[in-house]
Amino acid sequence: MTLDELLDRALPLNRKERYYTGTVLPALLCAHSMCHLSRLGRSDLLDLGELDVRADPDDCTVLFFTEYSLIESAVGKAAELFPGMTALAKDTPDVVILVTEPEPVLIALEAKMFDRPSSPELLKQLAAQKAQLDGLCTHLARHLDVPRVRLAHWALLPRALADAMPDLETPVITWEQIRDAYADVDQHYFHGVLTTALRRYPELVSKWVGYQDGDLAGAKLVQRALAGDDTWPYMGAQGGVKGQRVTKSIAEGTWSTTVFQCRHKPLPGNNNWFAVADFITTLRAAGVDVDSLAPTASDEVSDQGSRTGVMDPQV
Repeated sequence: MTLDELLDRALPLNRKERYYTGTVLPALLCAHSMCHLSRLGRSDLLDLGELDVRADPDDCTVLFFTEYSLIESAVGKAAELFPGMTALAKDTPDVVILVTEPEPVLIALEAKMFDRPSSPELLKQLAAQKAQLDGLCTHLARHLDVPRVRLAHWALLPRALADAMPDLETPVITWEQIRDAYADVDQHYFHGVLTTALRRYPELVSKWVGYQDGDLAGAKLVQRALAGDDTWPYMGAQGGVKGQRVTKSIAEGTWSTTVFQCRHKPLPGNNNWFAVADFITTLRAAGVDVDSLAPTASDEVSDQGSRTGVMDPQV
């Protein structure tokens, strides 16, 4: 029986994020006494350069924690080492890895799997973490007697979620990159679990949190409207149709491939939502040849298209 068959006939796949950050990810990164952990430093992953990872308790250069909370961990004398830090919020990353050689670096990963937060929520979470991590690196530099401890703060997301997010001001690594980079590690079961989770992502991901009914690239929304298709007559972006996000996307020419949230019905009282017809009027006023996008009789307007970002009106 295959893993897929067993999941379909016995216990369904675990959708909890903690399973992937606390079990699946460590199984891959820490296999064979962490001899593969240094791969994270590769240019196609976290781009940290060489990492000298030694996991022998008698010769150790690494601390690896999941679900780590400094507030809950720094008690007694340890609390005195982090003045002011233990009173902060518990909004810490899912994975925290300290590697001390050849120079100290603190790796902090905030991961999402089937949870799909709005971009304002994720931006707020990452910003709060960054403030705490910067302070933590300052303390660690003093404890380790080094000039500084580098911080590598990354969001770990499924590629589909990463593609649907705007600039998070935090670098993003995808689960697909982890899957591919650790494909040869002798943890075939957990590699299979991750592969299966990513393949089943479209059916298991949570619905968008917010007001949208779907999301579609700008060109597709315009094409549908010009074709008389009223499936998605409303779209959203922070600031509305005259806001900075829409204006910038038009000026930079990225509006056509940018993914906008969209609705079937209007949302009274929320100025971040507007009619696609108003968007088309704004494009024309900016000199965009919108009518060239109008489909001919032989064209079929598909919902598929490249995705370079998402305009998120949830403010």
